[in-house]
Amino acid sequence: MVRRTNKKTITFQFPFTIDEIRKVFPPGEYTIETEEESIPGSSIVHFRHVETVLIVHPPEGISGPTHFWAVSPDALDKAIAKDADQSLKAKRQGDANTTPQKSKLESE
Repeated sequence: MVRRTNKKTITFQFPFTIDEIRKVFPPGEYTIETEEESIPGSSIVHFRHVETVLIVHPPEGISGPTHFWAVSPDALDKAIAKDADQSLKAKRQGDANTTPQKSKLESE
């Protein structure tokens, strides 16, 4: 059986939670590792999900432990989508605050 691990970095702009973990994580960069294993018996190699891990490194310049949290892919996707929604709302609010308003004379 062949195993493979995919690693990527995710940046959260806002504090976030993962359904199965009772902790609020601060904004920042997080490493996500997904492990898969091959499914035997096929002429084409197929993989199935084994585990997804959220890796929390200590803040840069500060020594401390690295924490590993097993998470469900759906819960992680939900947290990522919520952060993206919050980022979009914040951007829209920022754009609305910087859009020049017509003066009363211009609108009359």
